[in-house]
Amino acid sequence: MNALPILCAALSLSLNAGPALAQPAAPMQPPMNDFTQAFYRCDGGLAFMISYDSERPTTADMMTNDDGRHYALKRTTAPSGVQFSGGGARFWTDGKTVLVEGAKSAFRNCRIKSN
Repeated sequence: MNALPILCAALSLSLNAGPALAQPAAPMQPPMNDFTQAFYRCDGGLAFMISYDSERPTTADMMTNDDGRHYALKRTTAPSGVQFSGGGARFWTDGKTVLVEGAKSAFRNCRIKSN
């Protein structure tokens, strides 16, 4: 029996199969405490709190200490990290760096407050 046809068929199947499809990575979730909130302190005594609708949030409410304004935010796509925007404001984080735009004050060098 000639093994060449069987070898060629096996090789053809392995070449056509291609690499296995990788499962898409789960979207990053923002840092939060047990109550689905995060409190950030920033330069100049500024601070804000962000409350999420769940552990895998699609909406958030951000309240700033400079004017006590509430911003209703919806999760939007971002090339990296997690982003929420709405009402002229935008919150973005990659878990280390935080960016807040559109609020009354410029929130700089914000760090999450732990306990």
